[in-house]
Amino acid sequence: MDVNEFYFLAKLAAQVTDSKISLITTLEENEQSAMAEYGILPDQNSIFVSFSKALLGETKDILIFENLEQIQNFTLSPPFTKDISIQFFIGIPLIQKEGVVLGYLIIFDEKSKKLNETQIKLLGEITKRTSDLIDHKTNELPMSELILQGRSPNDSTLSVFGSNQAITEIKKIERELRATEAAFRGNFDNAAIGMALLDEHGKWLRVNKRVCDIIGYTEAELMLLTFQDITHPDDLNADLTYLEELVADKRMFYQMEKRYLHKNGNIVYAILAVSMVKNEEGKVLYFVSQIIDITEWKLVEKKLKIALAKNQAILDASTLVAIISTDTDGIITEFNHGAEKMLGYLAAELIGKFTPQIFHIEKEVEKRGKLLSSEYNRQFQGFEILTYNAKIGKPNTLEWIHKRKDGSTFPVLLSITAVKQNDKISGYLGMAVDISELKKAEAEIQSLLDITSEQNNRLKNFTNIVSHNLRSHSFGISGMMDILQRTYPDYFQNEMMSLLLGATENLKRTIEDLTAVIKVNLAQENYELVDIGQVVQKNLESLALQIIESKLKVEVNLEDQCLVRVIPAYLDSIVLNLITNAIKYKAKDRDSFLKISGFRKNKFLEVQFEDNGQGIDLKKHGDKLFGMYKTFHENKEARGVGLFISKNQIETMGGKIEVESTVGKCTKFTVFLPYE
Repeated sequence: MDVNEFYFLAKLAAQVTDSKISLITTLEENEQSAMAEYGILPDQNSIFVSFSKALLGETKDILIFENLEQIQNFTLSPPFTKDISIQFFIGIPLIQKEGVVLGYLIIFDEKSKKLNETQIKLLGEITKRTSDLIDHKTNELPMSELILQGRSPNDSTLSVFGSNQAITEIKKIERELRATEAAFRGNFDNAAIGMALLDEHGKWLRVNKRVCDIIGYTEAELMLLTFQDITHPDDLNADLTYLEELVADKRMFYQMEKRYLHKNGNIVYAILAVSMVKNEEGKVLYFVSQIIDITEWKLVEKKLKIALAKNQAILDASTLVAIISTDTDGIITEFNHGAEKMLGYLAAELIGKFTPQIFHIEKEVEKRGKLLSSEYNRQFQGFEILTYNAKIGKPNTLEWIHKRKDGSTFPVLLSITAVKQNDKISGYLGMAVDISELKKAEAEIQSLLDITSEQNNRLKNFTNIVSHNLRSHSFGISGMMDILQRTYPDYFQNEMMSLLLGATENLKRTIEDLTAVIKVNLAQENYELVDIGQVVQKNLESLALQIIESKLKVEVNLEDQCLVRVIPAYLDSIVLNLITNAIKYKAKDRDSFLKISGFRKNKFLEVQFEDNGQGIDLKKHGDKLFGMYKTFHENKEARGVGLFISKNQIETMGGKIEVESTVGKCTKFTVFLPYE
């Protein structure tokens, strides 16, 4: 007696009733235990056995529930699996000749159903056979019975007893084989790629429609040819060599890029994958070829090479900006004419040999490395000091001192961007602008500050000069890029030009941020009495769509007529920034809320913005929380400007801002504003 026979009988019972789950249990001392199962995992047996025991009790009769949900006063909860909930149940006792119950054949299904007489009869035969096997009384099968043993087309063990059953199973196998063949034929003929069968000499035995489309021959025409006849001569030897290695069992399959000769004379580029089928004696029956047409890709690749050549010409023509690209290790790979003119080196002197550190002052790089080490609590060295912020997606536009080949130095504004391919960093692009003239302007500004006694006038002069010079140069660069983009729009499909455009916008945005910060400290707007409740309501209405999309629950607890004497535009900016921060950094694993409340205390109106979002590590970031370009979460849109500007606006109006936060739990900003 083979235990596999019980598993087969369980499977057969399920198939006879078109059900998903079946069990064979044994009964010893009134305790049922699973002997074989079908359709569930072994560790789920106990659940189904317990449920069955409660339904069957000690019955010796067949028990059928066609729909468990329709049974009145039914209190048991049917068991369930990931993909099925039980509706149908049948339990058939396995009875010894002496009338002793040896166990049960139990069947479950998710659909209610009614069994016909044939199904009941077949279940009776299965039950009898199972009882005989358990009872150990049928040690030898009657010689008149036909035994079919082996494996079914789906590779499952097969063991059928009884002439009628064997014949039925054989017919079933034949049907399955026909269905399998039909499925293969359908997949072969309708495949999106070219598929073909070839004999050991390379003659086409069978091809699908896609092969004919790719090569231009009809199926009848191909049957008269070999693959050698339509393979490009320069690719034939490689193809034949791979084929010989395949036949010699030196490889399981091979894949190569090759060229076919189209019927019209054109060259077709393709990816070819070949495997082999042998018979039991090891003789080659046929080769299976899969062909993917990549002709269009090759044409695009050719156009891309032309575009890259033009792009290089554009880069070389840019003489006002130094554009330098590197690999991931920092080795220079591109060095345009602007860089040659600015730094005094020829491209050939540096490409493939040096990193951009050759232009930097060592002490300045070391100082930057110490700042990064303090910020990220780890050591930084070499080229990584220049590129780390770009690597993690943070703004990376800084002032540096560059050293020319002749040893002279000059200041630059350097923007570094990570170059990515398939979301993986493949190198870095640096764009540097000589800001010597800007630095001279700054020196003039400083001179004015030293001479002028009135701070507001000094700051106005500073703003005028910085805005004029920095923005003039920035817009000049942006204007050049805009002209290039409008004149040669196709060039900007290239990743290098896209990154160059992004770096230019990064530079422009940085200057705009600095200008905005300076203007905060030069505020000349008139102070007015403003109801903060109205400001909060206005911003909630303008952000209504974002609030709905983020599923943020907002609760406002402000007194009527919460008047504060402020600059209206500043208060509006502060409220908007704190609400949008709650939306951006909401928790991802729980329902999010924002509570806005206010109360008078001493000389201030305290307005609190409390959320249950991601929180901030104040021990790590507290001293730089309101710093310029400081960000604390993996948010690509974050620029680290909002809190810096809000703090300046609040202090300009005679107030202050405080924060309490716990990582992963909550954040509470409290804004103190003077009130009337």
